[in-house]
Amino acid sequence: MKDFLAKIYHNLLYINNSYSHTHLDDEPKRLLLKVCLYISFLMLFFFSILHAFVYQDVSDKLFILELFTCLITLYAIYSLKRNPTPNNTNKIALISTLVFAFFLLFFASLNQNQSYGLVWTFFFPIFAIIINGPKSGLRYTLVFLTVLLIMAYNGIGHWQSGIWDEMSFIRLTASLLILTFIVYINEVSLVNAKARAQMALEEQQTLSTIDELTKTFNRRHINKALYDAIQYAERHNSNLVITLFDIDDFKQINDQYGHLIGDKVLSEMTQEIKKIIRTTDVFGRWGGEEFLILLPQESIESASQVCEKIREYIQEITFSECSIQITCSFGIAQFKHGMTPEVLIDQADQALYIAKKSGKNQVAIFA
Repeated sequence: MKDFLAKIYHNLLYINNSYSHTHLDDEPKRLLLKVCLYISFLMLFFFSILHAFVYQDVSDKLFILELFTCLITLYAIYSLKRNPTPNNTNKIALISTLVFAFFLLFFASLNQNQSYGLVWTFFFPIFAIIINGPKSGLRYTLVFLTVLLIMAYNGIGHWQSGIWDEMSFIRLTASLLILTFIVYINEVSLVNAKARAQMALEEQQTLSTIDELTKTFNRRHINKALYDAIQYAERHNSNLVITLFDIDDFKQINDQYGHLIGDKVLSEMTQEIKKIIRTTDVFGRWGGEEFLILLPQESIESASQVCEKIREYIQEITFSECSIQITCSFGIAQFKHGMTPEVLIDQADQALYIAKKSGKNQVAIFA
């Protein structure tokens, strides 16, 4: 029984708070609010006309209530049309919910279920929960139902000229609670489905830009970032430097300790380098044990100092459980007007080759 109740909670009642953003930020919800307001306005206007021209009783309290609420609804429609921003939309949603609640409570008090007038109260849970979201909507609904059911209970033996009895009250209570529960579950399911879809989308986007092993950017993202950086440097005549570097003799690590240890070394090294570089630098895995750092707004001299700092930092660290020490070689190239990404990378690669041929564990600048 405990497992059954836990399954109901997690699958039907639990709301994923990872995406607890404003419920009316999206266009469908704004459209739904507009539709509800238009329908409410038309219904209130229709019944006001009935009171004024068919029943010819403009002094009736119900007519005054309907006309007043009709005007408020018309203003809400105008305000939403004039300012459809998320903040204003949510403000209108809250005001509309409160106005709708007061209208239905006053209506129930005056009507006392004559001609089945309480049927209109069934629309409140639907409106409140869908428009305001599961959590807020449920709170508003429970407050509304508490006041309504107290009125209905006190009306036993008085409403409908005494026809309203305890069974009528029980049926109303059960119907409203069941309806509220069903609407709440449905809205929670929609919110959770949207959260799962958003999480899946973000995961897919992450997989398309992040290298799974090192948790740095992959080659695809680096290429795009490099293209964008070159466009910016061309447009603003700003500095741009890239460095290609790799681990010296990394094949020996794989041969001696195995690829699993080699992967751990790569992962640990990248995490250490992230502590040194700036947040504006683009750092990613170019392929195998080779990495690229994109250094915007850096001169060739300052970029060389950054690479020296990384080189010295890496050679002092012991990696993985096998106490492995590594060194890295760096090749640096500076962007010049009219240069393509391919040429810039090729120059950095040539500088890296020079660093390797000159004894490794050093920084070389493309001349």
